[in-house]
This record gives sequence, C-alpha cells and structure tokens, in this order.
Amino acid sequence: MRKEDYDKWVEEAYEYIGQVYPQVSKLDKVNVGSTQYIPKLDGDIEFVFLGHDAHEGRGENDKLDITFAKERFYKGNGDPRYWRKCPEWKIWNNMERALWGVGFTEIMENGLISEEILNKTIVTNALLFNYREASAKELNAKLKIDIVNECMRLAGKLIFDVIQPKIVICSSCSLVFEPLIMNYKKNCNADINYEVFHHLEGTRKKVMRCKYNGITVLGIPHTSYPIPKSVAAFVRDSYLGKDIGYSMSNLTTTPNGFISNKIPFNVKHIIDLVTSNQDFKLTKIENSSERYSLSDNLLLTITKTGKGYLAIRHKNYDVQYPNSKYDFTERYRNILKEKGWNCDTPVWLGTKSIKDFGYKDDEIVTKIVSEIDDIVELVNKDN
Repeated sequence: MRKEDYDKWVEEAYEYIGQVYPQVSKLDKVNVGSTQYIPKLDGDIEFVFLGHDAHEGRGENDKLDITFAKERFYKGNGDPRYWRKCPEWKIWNNMERALWGVGFTEIMENGLISEEILNKTIVTNALLFNYREASAKELNAKLKIDIVNECMRLAGKLIFDVIQPKIVICSSCSLVFEPLIMNYKKNCNADINYEVFHHLEGTRKKVMRCKYNGITVLGIPHTSYPIPKSVAAFVRDSYLGKDIGYSMSNLTTTPNGFISNKIPFNVKHIIDLVTSNQDFKLTKIENSSERYSLSDNLLLTITKTGKGYLAIRHKNYDVQYPNSKYDFTERYRNILKEKGWNCDTPVWLGTKSIKDFGYKDDEIVTKIVSEIDDIVELVNKDN
C-alpha cells in the first residue's frame, strides 16, 4: 500500500462523513470511527481483518464530533498486543486461539500472530460509523441503506484499489462479505470469481470465498463467538492456497451454492415505495395496513416486517377449510408457480420474498409493481 493512495482515500472518506454529518448527527449515540489498527502505510499488506463497525458509539448527550475522524484513519484505536490483555475483546482473541489450534504456524509464534505478520496487518471496519449499544443490523437500519451502501463502496475501494492485501477476512458473511463484494461488483463492474460456499453442518452459519485481482476474500461467522476448527482451517488453507483440512471436517458443501447478489435493503422503505408508486392501483382493505384487494375474490398481503414478502389468498379463506374448497385454486397456483412463487403453503395460494425481486430499491419496486399488474390481468382473465 502506498501512502499517497491512502491519503487520497482518506480525503474522500472524510469528505463523505462531512456530507452526511447533518443526517448522522441526529441519530442517538451513533459515532464516527472505522479504523482500529494500522501498523504502517507503506509496503505490502498480508492481512486485512474486516468487521462491520467499531462498536463504540457516543454518550447519551454528546454531540457527534468529526474533528478527530481524519486522525483516526492514521492512528487507529488500539493495538492487538493490547487487545490480547482484554479477555472481553473476544473478536480478536477467539481468532488467534482458533488459528493456533489448527496449526497455522506459517503466521504464528507461541500461540499468537507473529510480529512480522502484525506489521503487515490492517484491522478495520466496513462502516464509517458505529454504535456501541446496537447490533450490526440495528445500526444498518438507523443509518439507512444509502449510507450503508456508500460505506461499503468506500470499503471496497480501500481494499481492492488501495491496500491490495494478500487476504481479507470478513467477520460475518451476510453483513460484511456479501454486501462488500456485491457493492464493489456493482460500482466497478468487477468480474469477481466465487470459489467456495459451505454451510457449517447442523447450523445456518456459512463460510464463503472469492478472489479478485489476486486478492483472496473470505467470509466467516462473526468472531465474537468461538470459532470452530473447521472455520480456522478454512482460513489457514485459503491463505496457503490449498483446500485440505477444512473440507474434511464438519463443513458441508451446498450443491450449486448460491451467492446472493443482493445489496442489503430496508424492507419497510421498499414497500412504502411500492404502495406509493403511481402504477400501484390496488385498493387497500379497510382497517388493515398491509392488505389489498387483488381481484373480486383474492387478497394480497405485503409485509413490512422481517425480511418482507408478498402473499396471496382467497378473501373468504377460513383456516377450517383447505384451499382446494375454493374456486379456481389450481388455476391461481399455476399462475403463481409460473412466476416463481412458493405455492406449497396451506394458508396461502402463494408467497414470494421481497429479496427475490432484484438487487436495488428501484429495480425491486419496478418488478413488484409490474408483477402485481401481470397477476391481476391473469387472474381476472376469463373469470
């Protein structure tokens, strides 16, 4: 990494912090601060350990002060040699213990990452903002999608264009690895080659890997939790350029493993955009915030909570009777199946997740409105 390249990036990041200051300063306890540890600015970098946010925040009545932000990019906030003495700083300590436990002697000495490697290591975070008392998902919701996406874009630029390390380890696949890679692909039209997508056997946790311009990027479960040996071996073997140890432990390959192409989005915001769209012509059912009349005998529900989904059922549906009791059930389900809806639920004729409609807010909104129009036309045809 060359210092002059890093200087330019810092100016761009700091300028953006200033642009969104009026918005972020109104968010209770949200603070500025991304970089944790930068040992040197000139020379080759072996490792980047990338988290979501610095998880520091500001006090109850403190104002957001960005005067220290630029200095933070150069000085960081702490040092792994100090973090080792803090048992509560599990994010770093769990990782060192796990890597030593799988014999990663190429980068370690006496149970710790060696001084030589530490001098070629950067610890930082994808977001330029943080909040001590909120989870990563809650912070994303506070900041809103535009700020999160711009932070991810800047993080991708820092890693791929400025630092250019040998390997990047993202703590959290869904909140760091996937949005980082997908945002960089979208903004830079980058041809990124996905190599690995494994699930940890018996869990919903996963590990992921891709390569771009000689840089290996890994996604692993958040390191605030104990790291399974299989995950540590996955890191070791990825660094060494071989796939031996981890593949023989408790990792199970996902057939035709799918890497999400979606940038994280705010479900409520998207549904509000859908229902306020001039081409959305459905009538809202009285005394309901999420239900709309799709036809004379069909009801559309659009949820704003959780991950969000669309669902269709008969207006007079009664849980005591199966859907087969109602007219046109099979015909309706065939229409929805053709459009990729899940039609295997007992209550609904079909459901479809918001995330299945696209990658960006405007794309998702356009596709939802268009699909609803198509369904209305098809179900009303020949009725």
